[in-house]
Amino acid sequence: MSVPHADTTHTSPSQLRTVADIRAALRDGRGFPGDAESFEAGLARALDTATATDLHRVADVIKTYAGSIRAFSDPEFDDALQEGLDLIAEVKKGKQE
Repeated sequence: MSVPHADTTHTSPSQLRTVADIRAALRDGRGFPGDAESFEAGLARALDTATATDLHRVADVIKTYAGSIRAFSDPEFDDALQEGLDLIAEVKKGKQE
């Protein structure tokens, strides 16, 4: 299983600090399928429940999608994902025998 990576010539993964940074990265295709829509929905839910003194849910949404973009942009992600899938297949095969 391989996920094609997008070109990362814009905002570097380390500069994903603001909502605008996250939106730009997702708009540029630097996320997993459905991330752009999920980010907007999650952000809207977090903002709807936020108070002036408690914005931790908003920060959690930003951190979650910044991490998702970093994972997607990591050149070793595909190999790590395949290694995990292979390990799961071995475990399942061992339980069936």
